[in-house]
Amino acid sequence: MKWVVRLVLFLLIAAHIILAIWFTNHVHQEFNTRRIVPEDQRYIRIQSGASLKEVLKQLHGRDLMPDPELAHLVIRVFKKDVIVKTGTYRLPEEVSALEVIDILHRGDEALFKLTVPEGLDIWDMAATLGSTRWGDADEFLQVLKDPKHITDLDPEAINLEGYLLPETYFLPQDLTPDEVVGVLTQHFKDQTESLWPLLQGSGLTVRQWVTMASLIEKETAIASERYTISGVFHRRLEKKMLLQCDPTIIYALKLMNRYRGKIYRSDILIDHPYNTYVYVGLPPGPIASPGKASLEAALNPEQHRYLFFVAKNDGSHHFSETLREHTRAVQQYQR
Repeated sequence: MKWVVRLVLFLLIAAHIILAIWFTNHVHQEFNTRRIVPEDQRYIRIQSGASLKEVLKQLHGRDLMPDPELAHLVIRVFKKDVIVKTGTYRLPEEVSALEVIDILHRGDEALFKLTVPEGLDIWDMAATLGSTRWGDADEFLQVLKDPKHITDLDPEAINLEGYLLPETYFLPQDLTPDEVVGVLTQHFKDQTESLWPLLQGSGLTVRQWVTMASLIEKETAIASERYTISGVFHRRLEKKMLLQCDPTIIYALKLMNRYRGKIYRSDILIDHPYNTYVYVGLPPGPIASPGKASLEAALNPEQHRYLFFVAKNDGSHHFSETLREHTRAVQQYQR
């Protein structure tokens, strides 16, 4: 009878070994086999507070994970330190269950592109940001009207006009409009820090500097002209001359909800603090968000004798020292 007992024990042990080998191979295959992920299934959102079991069920429902109970057991045995992080993730075209877990554990969130062009005023900025996945135009406009993100730099700010640095950003999907705007204003602070020494020696306040830069930004898109136009504005300020910057009329009209798509003759002398055809000096604040190049130009005016400039037909400008020369240029280019 002893040999029967030994045989039974041998068979039981052999069965356990075979089962263990099969289970190991099965688990290895289930967790390491790469699956093709359709394009519309690439993004996965892990909600705040979701447990590991809930996440595994979510992944199983997308055929990205084997049985959730099995997956939970294997992870707790072999990957005890796994913590699934909240966020939005983009999965590769082919991925294994193990790779998915690693992605969620590392917190490799999907980042989405946001391009902010130079020269947008607060209304165009709200429309641009409102066309993204982070919120609508009305939500962004309300955030942009609150100066809280910039009062440490400009205590006189009444909104965020001028302080959202034009740039291409890559942001997570789950940001609020306030958080998106916070990123843009913080980027302004970070990228302009190197200009503080120049600002301190310029005689301008932060607000005056950004306002000057916004005028330069709205007047030209040609890099080589920014410093020349800056020189014109600085000279006119020194001589107590009107800046006569057309974009300030447009901004004043927008504030009054009276802009009709272009400047009419009746608009030129409209009585508004932002109208630099009526009020001497810089307007009360920025009229758009200037790029870093215009911010640099505002602090580095070109030294010349020009006091006037007029747009030419090719997008560039003709610069003049005297009113007589300027009048001839206007007649030539603005017929």
